[in-house]
Amino acid sequence: MTRFEFTLLLSALEPKLALINAMWPRVAAALNLGFNEMYRRPLDYGPMVPEAPMGNVIGFQFLMEGPDLGGARTGELRFFRCSGLGRELLRAMPDLPTVDGRPGTNVLLMSGSSWAGSSSRYHIPVPIGVIIEPDRKELKRIVEQSEFRFEFVRDDCLCRVACECQVPNEAERLSGEPLDQRAAILRRMAIALGKDDTGISRLQEELRLLPESRRHILLLVGSYEEAKLVADSLHTLSKRWRGRVRRLVSDDDPNAGTWSDDDEHHAPVLRRGDVETLANTNADILVAPLLAVERGHNILDLDRRHAAIGSIYFLARPNPRPDDLGLAVHAINDWIVRSIDGGEFTDWVRGELTLGLGARKVRDLARSQWYRVLARSMAWSRLSDDDRKQVTWDLLVLIWQVIGRSVRGAVPTRVAFVDAAFAPNLATGQSPGQPDTPKTSLLHSIHAVLRPYFTPDTPVPAADRHIVQALYRPMWTALDRCLIQFTDEGNTACTA
Repeated sequence: MTRFEFTLLLSALEPKLALINAMWPRVAAALNLGFNEMYRRPLDYGPMVPEAPMGNVIGFQFLMEGPDLGGARTGELRFFRCSGLGRELLRAMPDLPTVDGRPGTNVLLMSGSSWAGSSSRYHIPVPIGVIIEPDRKELKRIVEQSEFRFEFVRDDCLCRVACECQVPNEAERLSGEPLDQRAAILRRMAIALGKDDTGISRLQEELRLLPESRRHILLLVGSYEEAKLVADSLHTLSKRWRGRVRRLVSDDDPNAGTWSDDDEHHAPVLRRGDVETLANTNADILVAPLLAVERGHNILDLDRRHAAIGSIYFLARPNPRPDDLGLAVHAINDWIVRSIDGGEFTDWVRGELTLGLGARKVRDLARSQWYRVLARSMAWSRLSDDDRKQVTWDLLVLIWQVIGRSVRGAVPTRVAFVDAAFAPNLATGQSPGQPDTPKTSLLHSIHAVLRPYFTPDTPVPAADRHIVQALYRPMWTALDRCLIQFTDEGNTACTA
């Protein structure tokens, strides 16, 4: 009954919202607003952007705030619209002048992550013309000296090996846990990493292993709120960390200027737009949301030659948000683009008696696909094989872009995976009898999707093999040697 009443209210609201939506271009022009969130694309490009395959979609999304404690709950009502395949504008650019009888133009797309296999978010299906590769000696240094390892937290301690003596499921797992428990888990992780009861903490030991100019550690969490929690936990843990920890805040954070370096209860902050100045601060630790440092800024040492960050700790395993409509939009756009390039679109249309029936066929298939991606579960264990491969490529690029912050200047990096969700079977000490697989572990899934490109005699095109090896070899080598060493020796402290 409650949902029915809510639907009636939305029905009454929708006509007014439709009027605002229709009038908005005039209002924006009168107020000289230019680009805005309601219309992400310039209207001049409208004819070059194909309509969404399932038709233009306008809808609502209601997001609850906080955990369900059994009482009245509030939330945020969002309005969303899907009106076209924006990514196709990139492929249409070379031919834009031809409508005026002018010759086509040359367009240069430069990106180190836009060839990404099955990714629906990053992959741009255009032929690769040039690969700008680093010096072989520099690449060799990154590959041979970088380190990937697991560092699970068990009973407020760190464990680099599969501890068979421990009680199963004792390793701290953050990803997939209830929202009301994440704060306590993150606090225990921070304390386990930073406490020095035995003389030197794990973070202090890690800092000593880094070159002097790169003695900065990046701790990655899921949000700005979690960054505050972890940074404050370390800041108040001991005098060693007071004032030596920074937490990243968004550029528009209204409270960013209210914290001072001598605040006893809160760690100092660093705006996202100023993150490249990390080396100019006295901080040893930077705590940041994973998505906030994915791209956009190079965090370099004082000489501006090498990455200032020497080590990265993943306290949280990245995972798509189930309420993120962008995932469904990326998926449906990727589906129709690959269908056009692969010839399925042509077969669908030509398989009908008339052009109109062919268009209806495509629209019906697209709507079925749209409803499927909206309804799919984002829980890792529930993903289908195809969806898992797609999500793996998305997260592979995300993780590698973040790690890329620490290899600028052709320097090696050290990466620790703390969240037990990265390898749940290993984290419980059950690996000898029940090893992790791509269905249980994101890292194993990344290893599986990259393996064909680095293994001889696999049926992948030679061009694709060369591209993947050029873009992802350091990541593959580090991960491959880590997983192989664990399988052979049962040791999860693995060096690439």
